Amino acid sequence: MHSFLLRPKWIVFHLVVVAAIFGMLTASKWQFDRYNARNEFVERVEARQDRENTPPLETLLDRPVAEIEYVIAIVTGSYLPDRQLIQILRTQEGVNGFNVLTPFQIDGGPIVLVNRGFVPDNTVVAQPPTGTFNLAGSVRATQVRRLGELTDNATGDDAEVRRIDLPIIEERIGLDLAPVYLDFIGSDPASAEPPIPVPPPDLTGGPPHLSYTFQWLAFSIAVAVGWVLAVRRSVRTNRKRLAAEAAMAAGTADPARVAASIGPDPVSASAEPPARPSA
Repeated sequence: MHSFLLRPKWIVFHLVVVAAIFGMLTASKWQFDRYNARNEFVERVEARQDRENTPPLETLLDRPVAEIEYVIAIVTGSYLPDRQLIQILRTQEGVNGFNVLTPFQIDGGPIVLVNRGFVPDNTVVAQPPTGTFNLAGSVRATQVRRLGELTDNATGDDAEVRRIDLPIIEERIGLDLAPVYLDFIGSDPASAEPPIPVPPPDLTGGPPHLSYTFQWLAFSIAVAVGWVLAVRRSVRTNRKRLAAEAAMAAGTADPARVAASIGPDPVSASAEPPARPSA
């Protein structure tokens, strides 16, 4: 009775439904994974942004970068302003400008690049403090060029870079740098502004990944329900057609009324009404 469900049009319909449900469930899982990744990121950053316990950066450098990123660390030493670069094409609070990148020589330790902060375009950059002083910053991993982005040149005298790509900056300024850089938070003595320290990562709100998860799940359920309804309607239509054919074969039914009562098939809407049996 249900063999019509294996006709070519129905097989295509089944495959489309399965593909749609699979795609929607995949999208739902992807959004849920992003939701969990966002929560893990927030928890990780919050745990590392401890301003009461700020270790010296040198004590962290023997650990993998992923384990120390966003930790607030302190360094003692002095800037090397003659090797300063600027990171162009930056915005902060809707203002266009650039970030100032200055190497910092740690006393008895390595040289670390410090992102001193943001400067609006057409603004004079304040000179960094001179001499030895203490500086606190958030540990950050090197930035990597994404697909489609322009590449910074590792050689030349140009003092502009598009991203804080530490291997390229090392070659540009001719200094061996620590494998991480610092986003400046504060110093003793205080530094003049601008530069304005870059804000920490936004840990509030974020994209509504959980909402999208349930939306895609609801869409997949709707498609499944639609498939069930279409099959049930077709089964009922097929039963009426078989009964009508039997009645017409016995000569007890009016063909016009039978065709009107059966109605179109939801998948094969172009199906013709059963033919009147020959006398």
